[in-house]
Amino acid sequence: MLRKTGTALLFPTRVVTYALDAAPLDAAIRALVLERSRTVPSVPRGERTGWQSGNDFFQWTAETRALSKLIADAVMSAHDAPLEEIALFGWANLFTRGVFFNPHTHADAAWSGVYYVDAGESGAAAGGVLMLGDPRAGAGMVLGASNRFDSPTAVEIPPRTGELLIFPSWLVHWVTPYQSDTPRISVSFNAR
Repeated sequence: MLRKTGTALLFPTRVVTYALDAAPLDAAIRALVLERSRTVPSVPRGERTGWQSGNDFFQWTAETRALSKLIADAVMSAHDAPLEEIALFGWANLFTRGVFFNPHTHADAAWSGVYYVDAGESGAAAGGVLMLGDPRAGAGMVLGASNRFDSPTAVEIPPRTGELLIFPSWLVHWVTPYQSDTPRISVSFNAR
């Protein structure tokens, strides 16, 4: 006789979202990023296109330091166990038409994420969607009727102004090509 004794959901991947109600802070950072993108060369990062600042973004001004504090608080609250402190660094991204990020991970960090200062256009036709890849490398080895809902996939997360996303740095992620002339400004970060 067959008797089911339980089901375990193993290896979940924590992705945490927060909504920040910080319109004045966002406006100040938006202006700052647009100005710097006109006067400071982009930092080449290999797998990315578009303009990006150096990793010193959180030291630029009082506003960028305030955003750093909000992000650090969010990363610390996303844990089951409290953290004493974290090391956090970030960089600004300016998306214009055609900008995208190839699939990548972030080395030397435990958590990574993005905060959308200004999502620009974010409808389906605008593209520029954050994609999170299924971390289970072997999930698609054999596909059939018995596992059709458990095959590898990617999750699409459309950008929203004021939204903060936090995920493990080892999670493969990318951004599809942005298809709008309205600038999109985000801040990416790593924490350890």
